[in-house]
Amino acid sequence: MQALLVSGGCVSTMTSPLITNPYWWDAAPRETIDAPQPTPRADVAIIGAGYAGLSAALTVARAGRSVVVFEAEAPGWGASSRSGGMVGHGHRLSYVKLIERYGANRATALIREGVASLDFTADLIAREGIAAHFSRMGRFRGAASAADYEAMGREADALNTSAGMAVEVVPFAEMRREISTDVYHGGLIFHAHGGLHPALFHQGLLAVARKEGVIVCGFTPVLSVDRQGASWRVTHARGVTEAGEVLACTNGYTHAGLPGLAPKIVGIPSYMIATEPIGQNRVRALIPNMRMLVETRATHLYFRPSPDGERIVLGGRAALHPIPLPKAAETLKHWLNGVFPDLRDTGVTHCWTGNVAMTRSDMPWIGQRDGIWHALGCNGSGVALMPYLGHKLALKVLGSSDGTTAYDGIEPKAVPFHNGKPWFLPAMTAWWRFQDWRAGNNLRR
Repeated sequence: MQALLVSGGCVSTMTSPLITNPYWWDAAPRETIDAPQPTPRADVAIIGAGYAGLSAALTVARAGRSVVVFEAEAPGWGASSRSGGMVGHGHRLSYVKLIERYGANRATALIREGVASLDFTADLIAREGIAAHFSRMGRFRGAASAADYEAMGREADALNTSAGMAVEVVPFAEMRREISTDVYHGGLIFHAHGGLHPALFHQGLLAVARKEGVIVCGFTPVLSVDRQGASWRVTHARGVTEAGEVLACTNGYTHAGLPGLAPKIVGIPSYMIATEPIGQNRVRALIPNMRMLVETRATHLYFRPSPDGERIVLGGRAALHPIPLPKAAETLKHWLNGVFPDLRDTGVTHCWTGNVAMTRSDMPWIGQRDGIWHALGCNGSGVALMPYLGHKLALKVLGSSDGTTAYDGIEPKAVPFHNGKPWFLPAMTAWWRFQDWRAGNNLRR
């Protein structure tokens, strides 16, 4: 199949249609049936069958409790099968910013919690034998400005000396050993980070949960959750289920049906493209160590080799509100051309989008509100963080002290006038682009 050509800001209409399902679904298609039937009673009901929901379900089931998981679409339809598949230590805020906000002791605890999430997810994949192309090849973060590069030096010093994390500053003169471009001012390598195939990871986790007796019901949106004496009444599209405990693991798809949670979680779309196959040699020439790649601009490009090493997969904030996918493909391909001019005539086969769950604290939110347990707010770093938080949330439900986390007690402020439908996102798009313009972060040295 000939790829859709996106070059120089123009989309050719003479080529094949753009595929608008995630590239990852080629290898791991989503389910299309609505079985099994939900049970009328369960010890625990979980809303959301992504990484967090399935991880929580697995932990609860292995403790001997009955579990039913509800998903509005196919299991894993959301971010769990749409992300870039980058596995990191799970924090939007830098260590330096964490110290400024929470003090040195708690900042160190938060960083270590993030590292624990990475280790947990790596161990989960190995222990359960999930074939998800997981590898710790490291992550390179490109500095879009001289100021960002200087901040990276301070971050590296803090992480190496106080947090014991293996990071390495790469100056501009040495940058081409990591990425074949001159648009960044240097960068930072996180050696312990890695990548995987997100949809295959979800598919494997789903199979493990079902093997342990978890009932996962796709195409069964939850309509309401109401307290009924000592239990909960979960009304869904196929009836009613009574549960002793309810867990919300809806992340970027948290809606007004969860009124105590929705105002604090903003689902922001991120857009992604996959290029046509360009060959492993060409990909390695662009990314010599085949690392995961991110940058410091507010529009936040993140890109990587595909697991087979044949393509480049790139994501970013083409907009912070829904836009047509061909338009998103134009924008992202234009930005990719800015990083790798040699790809100017390379076609794009896939473009898709999915929601990232953001909080005003820039930190995850785990605990219990209005009686409903929740693990929400990955802030763009959910591949390692959400399976870990799902596990920790389950331990809390089971009454185990091992469910304690450094995130406990960090509750984000509600977004005024927000009930799950973020009407303000177009204004945020303009604001973040203005930030890049003001900082001079335009990917041109």
